[in-house]
Amino acid sequence: MRAQAKTRMGGVLAALTLVLTVVIALGIGYEQVERQRERERLPQVGRSVDVGGRTLNIYCSGEGSPAVILESNALTPGYSWVFIQREIAKVTLACWYDRAGYGWSDPAPPPHTSTVSATDLHKLLEGAGLQPPYLLVGDGFGSLNVRVYSGLYPGDVAGMILVDPVVEQEERMGLASRVPFHLGYPPDLVLRTVSRIGLMRLLHQGNPRDPAPTGLTPAERAILSGLEREPKLRAAFLAEQGFSASLEEVRSAGGLGNRPLIVLRSEESLTGPEEETAWLARLTTHGRQIVVKGTVHSTQNEAPEAVIEAVRGVVAELRR
Repeated sequence: MRAQAKTRMGGVLAALTLVLTVVIALGIGYEQVERQRERERLPQVGRSVDVGGRTLNIYCSGEGSPAVILESNALTPGYSWVFIQREIAKVTLACWYDRAGYGWSDPAPPPHTSTVSATDLHKLLEGAGLQPPYLLVGDGFGSLNVRVYSGLYPGDVAGMILVDPVVEQEERMGLASRVPFHLGYPPDLVLRTVSRIGLMRLLHQGNPRDPAPTGLTPAERAILSGLEREPKLRAAFLAEQGFSASLEEVRSAGGLGNRPLIVLRSEESLTGPEEETAWLARLTTHGRQIVVKGTVHSTQNEAPEAVIEAVRGVVAELRR
């Protein structure tokens, strides 16, 4: 009787193994087909620069100094800056880029903290032949990265603009800031496997943007929407989810001395009261905060002209 039960169980397990193997094989095939379609539908905008065994994508236009480097929010490819960059390029060199795993950049293994992103950016700018000092513009989560960059490479930074910045006070970040570093990241093997077999694509069919960015043409909106739906962007975002580490890194970054700094924030910022971001302007002797009226959550998307005006103002100040 027991022998029959064992035989039956063995048969069930064998059948399940076969089914699982077929499902995984189909998932891998599905993922490869979809990736090829994405490459054909979304040809690269920019150029790839080696940063040590992998490449990051960067796109620049305009000419002049200082070069303006645009750093994106979480879950946002660099292409989201295309309208703002186009306007800034009328007065100086302006560049956006894709962090690891975003847009047309290669992925990198987690953990991918702000220090790793800042080091990547430094290698990218050197490899692209862009001469410092730079005016760094960081949106949302990207504000942490540019502040850490300034702490690591202060001689490279002429000034900074923080757009709807993340603040590092633990009381505002709550649980996210107290999660142990290693628990902030899914294991690399799991992340890569889920993405490789198409499960990431099936679990997340899109990343709808709200609000839609203003200033983009219909064709540009279609490209941005396509990039945001890519499952590798979600995987890259998960690799960055270590707020406890990035917040500690930004606390150690220090201030900006006498370099210009503008803090732009939406009128109904998710960060909290104005006081919670106003202190960032005191990281330098030449800092100020501007509350952009009529915006709800995203100054970059809802009032890009405010970002453009701030950049032009700082560029003019630096040139004087």
